[in-house]
Amino acid sequence: MNPVEKDNAYLEAGIPELETYLLSNELYWPITTRGYVLPRLTIGGILLAKSRLEARSEGIGTFVEHIDLVHTKWRVAWEAKADREVQARFRLWSNYLADYRQNPERHVDAFPQEVSNRVMLHLLIAGLPKPQVEEELFQLDSVLRTNFISGDFIWDVDLRSGFPPEEYWFLYGNLRS
Repeated sequence: MNPVEKDNAYLEAGIPELETYLLSNELYWPITTRGYVLPRLTIGGILLAKSRLEARSEGIGTFVEHIDLVHTKWRVAWEAKADREVQARFRLWSNYLADYRQNPERHVDAFPQEVSNRVMLHLLIAGLPKPQVEEELFQLDSVLRTNFISGDFIWDVDLRSGFPPEEYWFLYGNLRS
């Protein structure tokens, strides 16, 4: 399954589950489609898949309408779940950077995958009225900047337009090894 098909499959399988997911206690909701096991459903996952499809100029109008409808209808549940996910993604990102600082050679190659947690943090925080980790994230970004070498966009080039360097500077380069 190519990346576009995977993002489409994720949204196709996840959006019908979104309301049930928001009202559940689960932070990571299992979804499957056409025999494929997909990443677990989260608000960050929805926002990331949506952003990647938009960057690739894929037609996602129906997806956006559905997401917006559920978001509007269940705003309080959405924000509570997003806040919980911010806390979880922050821990994952913080742990990765701590592991990297302890052993850069062992963890530097994982950066292009691990940075997706930082991207999801950005997407999640943008939709929250009072994100609780902004100051801590600023501190982590300071650590990241001291070990960061600016360079080319590290994800597929067709995603670049959806992740401008002014907002997503951490996708334009890599960590020192």
